[in-house]
Amino acid sequence: MKVNNTSFFMDDGVFGTSNTSERSNNNPSKSSGISINGSSFAMQNDPIAAKREEARKKAMKIIGDAFANDRKIDEDLAARSEHIRSLKAVQNDANKAISEIESDRAALRDEYGIDANSREEKELQLLEKEFRAHQKGSDVQLTKEDMEEIAKIKAKGLTEYQSRSMEMLDYEKPYLDAVYEAKQGIEEENLTISAIKRELEKNTGMLKAQDKADAIEEAASKEIMGMLVDEAKEHIDEEAKEAEEKAKEKQEKEEELHEKIDAARERRKEEELTEDIVESARDLNVTATNINDAQKDIKDMMNKLALVEEDMKGATVDERS
Repeated sequence: MKVNNTSFFMDDGVFGTSNTSERSNNNPSKSSGISINGSSFAMQNDPIAAKREEARKKAMKIIGDAFANDRKIDEDLAARSEHIRSLKAVQNDANKAISEIESDRAALRDEYGIDANSREEKELQLLEKEFRAHQKGSDVQLTKEDMEEIAKIKAKGLTEYQSRSMEMLDYEKPYLDAVYEAKQGIEEENLTISAIKRELEKNTGMLKAQDKADAIEEAASKEIMGMLVDEAKEHIDEEAKEAEEKAKEKQEKEEELHEKIDAARERRKEEELTEDIVESARDLNVTATNINDAQKDIKDMMNKLALVEEDMKGATVDERS
């Protein structure tokens, strides 16, 4: 039915056209009358936002359709109510005309000085009963005796008063038909209105539409939640992979540092050994030249020892293989 203080806005457009000449005047460099909605491009790159927008459009479509349908029902009910009012106006006008004719017939009786209990009036009333019995929707019924008496009256012939009164009564026929048809129309409209209202109580379109819209949004929310979970998992996996790479890099740097430290220690040991030999040579009053020669001899000896050590390692490997 009617939804008060509620408005629905549907905006499905991604590209909107504008006045080309106006845009060209404002910015001559733009030759096209097409404006680009940046938020639409943003949604293309954001699947979650796109899913929300899709759910919103579907929900608004359902609610909009239900609202339009309810509005049509309201308009239909209003039109039927207005029709009933017009039919009642027809009834009133027709009844007024019938009342005027009956007043004229009563005046005619007074004009002829006919007593209400006279035989002439009784015969007229029986002729009127026959007239009423033939009208649309009449519940007047003639008995066998009535029909026999009417036949006798017509065979005998009507008096002047009876003829004029029956002519005036015949003027009522179109008004009586109008009253009957208006009554039928009013009854039909009232029955239709009652049936529509009963169905509306069973099937509240807007409420069901809202439930459907809520279901769509709920389903979209669940799907969006799944997308967020997948995105979070992917992000966690990326962070874990990045952390693993950093840890590996750190380990490699630490191993390189240890190698440098070990190499420094070896060099330090060589330097200390050389210094010890030189110091001993000084204690023996060896000349500088001899000291230099001694240092050179020591280094040569150490190099030879290193070569010998490498050869030994190679030999060991060959033996194991």
